[in-house]
Amino acid sequence: MKSLQNGKPYPMRLEADLGMRSIAIGLMIGLGILTLGGALITPYSPSSQTPTQYNIFRVILATYTPLLTPISSAAGVRMVGGGGPQGAIPILIWLVAALATGIALRDPGRSGKAMFASASIILLLWIASVFLSAPTWPDLNSWLTEVDLLTSDLISRPIDIISLFTIPTGLAILAAQIAQLKRRPVRTETSIDEDYYL
Repeated sequence: MKSLQNGKPYPMRLEADLGMRSIAIGLMIGLGILTLGGALITPYSPSSQTPTQYNIFRVILATYTPLLTPISSAAGVRMVGGGGPQGAIPILIWLVAALATGIALRDPGRSGKAMFASASIILLLWIASVFLSAPTWPDLNSWLTEVDLLTSDLISRPIDIISLFTIPTGLAILAAQIAQLKRRPVRTETSIDEDYYL
């Protein structure tokens, strides 16, 4: 939609486009850091004997599994699927992603939305990879057993699921607020006096 006066987009439309662009950038930052961190710490290795188009789902599953239980892992509890705990590393990865998103966007609302979307996509990709990786298992029975183990294990940890959305989102908002405040120029007494006389 164009303005009849100067042919330029309406300010509200332009602001909405910039907002969506900022959220998309924050989403890429968050997902990038989380994916890289998960790939570096995962103890699982995908099978090299399965087709690439199916094996990619095992890679996604292996990458994001350590990130799903940051609180349990920090407490020394084994992660989803029975793998050994990774200590405080998973929660540190989430915190780094949240800080980077907040500092990069410098907007509390957009930073919170981007980080919440990142956590949602991580969880959705993990769930999808559990089911789409079926062809990589030796037989249907072993796959169903694994699905039951993974899903029941994850559902039994509600604190971890809640923390995926609350802690990183809150930290991203806080980091954005701090970055926003530091960006604002400090008004001196001289500038205040000048504004008063004007």
